[in-house]
Amino acid sequence: MSDRYCIRGCTARDSHLAACERSGNDYDGPNPCRGCAPVDAREGVLLCERCYRTLRRHLEDAADVVGHLRSIADPTKAAAYDRIRVQSSSIEIPAPVAADLIDASNDITTTMNMWANHVAGEDRPGAGLAAGAMADAAHDVVRLAADVILDDLDHLANDSHQIEALCEGVMVVNGAAPDVWTVADAAVRWPLEDSPRWAQAACPECDLMAVRVQPGRSGRPSRYRCTTSECDWEANSQDDGGLWAAVFAEPAPPEVRPHDPSLLTLVAAARLVHREPGTVRGWVKAGDLEVHLGRYREADVLATAARKRGEAA
Repeated sequence: MSDRYCIRGCTARDSHLAACERSGNDYDGPNPCRGCAPVDAREGVLLCERCYRTLRRHLEDAADVVGHLRSIADPTKAAAYDRIRVQSSSIEIPAPVAADLIDASNDITTTMNMWANHVAGEDRPGAGLAAGAMADAAHDVVRLAADVILDDLDHLANDSHQIEALCEGVMVVNGAAPDVWTVADAAVRWPLEDSPRWAQAACPECDLMAVRVQPGRSGRPSRYRCTTSECDWEANSQDDGGLWAAVFAEPAPPEVRPHDPSLLTLVAAARLVHREPGTVRGWVKAGDLEVHLGRYREADVLATAARKRGEAA
């Protein structure tokens, strides 16, 4: 266990410091403490497990978010409609697009490039998107920057000044119209089109069947998040030596065997040998005919009928 606490001030629910005066059975005031004991930092970094994994998730999603924004605001066909317009000699009128879409994609790209430059030891500001950048090109630019940052994330997360600034620029949700958009801001405003599924195993933290599995995008690992309001557990398929990939693996579909035309229903078996269904049922009760999952093999029915004719003769 780490001897340091999360630098972002995270506290453990229902866990209190000894000096807490707003908890316990003796407190009956209007504002009970929901937890004030600090959360231990993840080993080797200054963030708790939850903050570290949330930051990592937003860094992994940054390229998809920017690509998603640029696909909504196609720069070859769109123009911001909530800014001051100027006269144009163009005959074709571009489709209106909110300036927030353009600002968000550019702010995120600038932030990611700035941090990638910093990690690479280059003392220069981050560049925004090129004018008219298409969705796939914007995705590739941010993906490259994200990979650089993720490779050095543990080092960054062990420096108090750097990790606070990185969290501020990536995972903080500022509100409806921030001055500078973060990845988290954009993800809240324009969610990615995902296809998650419910896990078939319980959350390891709260023991409830409430874990949603998000398949990995663009080669990223799959993610697992508890959806209950009282639990904030989160992991990906590479955490803890790949343990959660095994725990939350999608169950194999049940084996569906092809239809065997030689297996007959009771009525079909009786019709085959020109007998009544009750007669065939009597053969089964007498042990003369074997049943296979409620069906009768054609060869067995014919052999039994022939044997019965021989006995009658």
